[in-house]
Amino acid sequence: MKISEIVKGEDFFKRGRFPHAILFQSVDKRLNEVALIMTALAINYKTFELFDEDSAEYLKVKKGADIDIKIYPKNNEKLLVSDSNEIVSEVYIKPAFHENKVFIIENLDISTEQAQNKLLKVLEEPPKNVYFLISCMEDALVLPTIKSRCQKIVLEKLPKESFDKLIKNPLAGMVSEGYVGLYEEYSKKADLEEVVDTAVKLVAELKNSGQVLKFSIDLMRFKDDIRLIFKIYIRALEDLIKIKSEKEELCSLPLYMEALKSVESEFSINAICEINSLVSMFIKKREANVNEQVAVEQLLLKILEVKYICK
Repeated sequence: MKISEIVKGEDFFKRGRFPHAILFQSVDKRLNEVALIMTALAINYKTFELFDEDSAEYLKVKKGADIDIKIYPKNNEKLLVSDSNEIVSEVYIKPAFHENKVFIIENLDISTEQAQNKLLKVLEEPPKNVYFLISCMEDALVLPTIKSRCQKIVLEKLPKESFDKLIKNPLAGMVSEGYVGLYEEYSKKADLEEVVDTAVKLVAELKNSGQVLKFSIDLMRFKDDIRLIFKIYIRALEDLIKIKSEKEELCSLPLYMEALKSVESEFSINAICEINSLVSMFIKKREANVNEQVAVEQLLLKILEVKYICK
């Protein structure tokens, strides 16, 4: 199944009427990307129902070759103040070939507060034929004043029955939680098994402060996957609660059930909740960490402290 077909099946898309500012939210970056581009095409092309990720029009937008549908940030990482300034200037230039001008802004949640603030006025009072399509993974990191100017659309994962029919790689399927874009990404990841093993070992094998340096070094081997590792770590903790509640059939990491069951008694419910909060906060503030290994070591020490205080 193509992701564009999932987007076309969403209620907001089937209605065919779009507000001038939309904030798409999903943990699946690929799903966000397809929703942004397909919506931009629907705004500017009457034949949009014929398009998918492989169509020439879609690829033209993705490559930045459609001058009436502009994609930001320019550096493909996070929106900068310079990007926002350019958007503000471009907003008042009439579209060249289409009736409407569309600004796609990806991953706004990892941009600076200053870059977001620069967009406020044009989001509040956009010219008649201008649309803003914005994506984020965590809307808590998007300014409330931005959110108040947008219609929020949460892009949901596929139902389990539909998702299971697509799965050919069980490990990638387990980690991607029903999101097709994540499944595509993880299926291509050569070291996925090592990444998941590292997350589960962090739950099952971290016992004392003498191991913190070893674990932090192991985690730094997968520096680009730190966010994924700790997301899996949180899911492992949630599985411990399900094991304690005798609801093992609901566990999201069934391939690692035995390893988790072996340490279930080491974690109290209170400890799991406290550790979950610590890790979630680490993920949100990760961009601000100057020395990531030191930050990871501090997190692991706090996890051990909570684990034994709440035992």
